[in-house]
Amino acid sequence: MKRARRGFTLNEMLISLVLLSIIGATFTRFLRYQTRYFAHETTLRTARTVARTATNLLLSDLRVVQDSGGVDSVASDGKLIRVLVPYRFGLVCATNGLTTTVSLLPSDSATMAMSVYKGFAFRNATGRYTYVFPTDPTNSSQLPIASSTPASCTGNGNGQAQISSVSVTGRTGDIIDLRGVASGAPAVAPVFLFEKVSYSFKASAVYPSELGLWRNVEGGRDEELVAPFDTASRFQFYKAGDDISRVSPPDKAEIRGIDIVLNALSQKAASSAASTNSVKVVTSVFFKNVRAF
Repeated sequence: MKRARRGFTLNEMLISLVLLSIIGATFTRFLRYQTRYFAHETTLRTARTVARTATNLLLSDLRVVQDSGGVDSVASDGKLIRVLVPYRFGLVCATNGLTTTVSLLPSDSATMAMSVYKGFAFRNATGRYTYVFPTDPTNSSQLPIASSTPASCTGNGNGQAQISSVSVTGRTGDIIDLRGVASGAPAVAPVFLFEKVSYSFKASAVYPSELGLWRNVEGGRDEELVAPFDTASRFQFYKAGDDISRVSPPDKAEIRGIDIVLNALSQKAASSAASTNSVKVVTSVFFKNVRAF
């Protein structure tokens, strides 16, 4: 006997549609939460990248600053610090009148092209560096020039430094005359040339409503390194013996290190958020060019 063919009943269809609707709504909600979570994490990661990039840029300058006399000035609100950054090293050969002759180690052309000479510093008998500033850094006669008496460095005679020339990967050192007196310098005292470098938090050119981190080599132009940051971003300061950084800057001669407080922002808000995300990163940097104690 032939059996009758049977389809779905209306009740079965309605139950199936209800179940499919529940599963579909649950899956849609899950996808929406996952999308929001991904957008949130992406904006946080972007903010962290802003902070880490800024930290890496500062470290190369700040770590070579001399721990005594290396800070030129700080702003009371912690938004700016100017430091004397060494960019070339050598030895003092002789001082004659108002001129100090030095023998410098080789340096690459990129370093020289990006640096602006602001003076030199020599290590005295106490282990501290004495800074010598040109009286008029805009006057070409105050700038380093090839020495007129190179034998005072390379010669073997009485009162000559007997310093051998050094060559590295095809680059040779220089013997130059500096305008200024290395008064009290021991024989063949270490010396470095320095530039003035400022780091500051001020209005960003890319994100005008937020702060950017700016770098300026005095005698050059401002360059915005990275942005955006919120208004809480600043520098804080360590004196010798401090375990916690100070908000109010001490005397510049007493600064031994800084905290870089970066409240970095993501460049845009996640689709589900009303504002951008922020990440606070604090990096402590202590000057590694430490005098003898």
